[in-house]
Amino acid sequence: MHELTYTSIAEKNINTKDLNDILNKATEFNEKHSITGCLVYHNGQFVQTLHGDKKTIFGLFEKIKLDSRHTNVNLVWEGPAEKEVFRGWHMAYYSPDNSVSNDEGIVEFERNLVTLASFYKADSASVRIFWSIVKDLCMDEASPTV
Repeated sequence: MHELTYTSIAEKNINTKDLNDILNKATEFNEKHSITGCLVYHNGQFVQTLHGDKKTIFGLFEKIKLDSRHTNVNLVWEGPAEKEVFRGWHMAYYSPDNSVSNDEGIVEFERNLVTLASFYKADSASVRIFWSIVKDLCMDEASPTV
């Protein structure tokens, strides 16, 4: 088993339909190819960690780099994985369409992600890096560079 973590900036006009399309296609592909991981979209940025067969996840990563909904795709980490961490996980994102009070919804979403990040400190380097980036996104320490 292998793992990789990447970041990217979302295309400027990305919308809820695009995000749902990414989620649905990723879920179908990942189940078919025994890939696990977690994808977070927040503040116009993606961060994802993928676990699976090395050739398969690097093939998927190449497709992601060609996807026009992603820009500035950056491989942050890759290496062998000792275990699956995100079995059954898919994508977390905050959609303003789902909440009456956007500010409260965003704060709750960020709080939940930061809480999740605190549970994964003992896992692999890729997973620690993934959650560190997620935490930075939620605490506004990371900003998109276009």
